[in-house]
Amino acid sequence: MNISSISSTSTPSVSTNSNNNSSQLESQLSTLNAQLNAVNSSKDDEKTKKAKVAVIEAKIQQIQAQIQQQSSSKTGQASNVQEQSLKGIDSSSNINKVNSASSNNIIDIYI
Repeated sequence: MNISSISSTSTPSVSTNSNNNSSQLESQLSTLNAQLNAVNSSKDDEKTKKAKVAVIEAKIQQIQAQIQQQSSSKTGQASNVQEQSLKGIDSSSNINKVNSASSNNIIDIYI
């Protein structure tokens, strides 16, 4: 009976904190990709490789999801800012319309 052990490899911890910026996540992603390449080229048996690859790929997917979420969040924030600025322009043009309309209603009375 041959039992092979799965040695633990150090992988960066994946945080769900929204304060992670994209560069940190990209760095973690490149580190995990390097580890994935190292595992694939290692001399471990296939069962051990599969187990290690599964763990690393799960972490890669998690980081990619966080990157996508941050990207979507930034896009949403940018569109909200743009909508607010457009609303500001629209409301100021309405004020100008009211001012110009009221200036045409001047009645001069001569006695």
